[in-house]
Amino acid sequence: MTGRSQESKMANDSHHQNRTLPPNFEPISSSECIAWLTVFNIEAVAIVTMNALTIIIFLKERILHKRTTYLVISLAVADMFVAYILITESLLLGVNCNLWTINLFRSFDSITCFASLAHFFTAASVANLAAISLERMHATFRPFKHRLLKKKMFGAAVAGVWFTAALSTAITCSKRFRGRSDITTIFQGQASYLALLLCCLLIIVVSYTSIATKFNCGTHPQHHGAIRRERKLTKTLFIVTTVSLILVMPFPFFVFLSSVTSSEMFETISHETRKHLVYSLECLFYGNSLINPLLYAFKMPEFKRSLFLLLRCRSRSEPVQGFPLNDI
Repeated sequence: MTGRSQESKMANDSHHQNRTLPPNFEPISSSECIAWLTVFNIEAVAIVTMNALTIIIFLKERILHKRTTYLVISLAVADMFVAYILITESLLLGVNCNLWTINLFRSFDSITCFASLAHFFTAASVANLAAISLERMHATFRPFKHRLLKKKMFGAAVAGVWFTAALSTAITCSKRFRGRSDITTIFQGQASYLALLLCCLLIIVVSYTSIATKFNCGTHPQHHGAIRRERKLTKTLFIVTTVSLILVMPFPFFVFLSSVTSSEMFETISHETRKHLVYSLECLFYGNSLINPLLYAFKMPEFKRSLFLLLRCRSRSEPVQGFPLNDI
């Protein structure tokens, strides 16, 4: 019985080992691997640093305290944890390139856990963008009711975003463990994530299209100053959302197409070119989590000034000269 158990265990280990390195994760050369590892880790450090500063600034500066800030901070938290995905994927890339050995990544279940967390944080980031677009639409069409909303409503919206991400992740995990166990399905853009992405994209497009129509056709003779500030904030968040989607969309759709179409479409592309294309799209995909703080600094004078003060390590007691909110 002991001999048979050992043989069975060795067979299972061999089966999992073979599933750890699917064709689309064949190792590249050591020099290229080191180059991509450097890029991924620099991007990860920048993501953590910039989003941590974003959270600190929005919490610290009273002039930036708005109820919309709840959703912006929630987005920054989700984006900050995206760096975890880059770091873990760098470790996995190093294993596949035989630069080091980490037994943790030799297990199918451990890679499934990693992919689930990656799904959760990226889904939360996209869902936050959709929630921000809905909040901006409500502020545009119901400005008076929007001002009367209590803070707990925005807290509920943040909770709803993270619940949606968790639900999408749970559906994906149940399919992985209950359905096909092929490791390639983990990194090939699961249907539930793509469905969430398309749903959020539809919400964002409808929301900002409605807002643009209202801005162009509506008249606001009263409370012009308050409405102008809301417009400025809406335009800033629209730019943030648009740039984020431009960076996010190519990678999942490329991976989805490569998984559902015949392999003949990609036979004309060499393995090296295909790998570099995938890694380039991944850099853009994760760069979505880095671009938002840069856009805040470009579009919000208060944020820019506070950011410079933090980077220069000035004392917190030094007064920060505020800018008019209508310049946001």
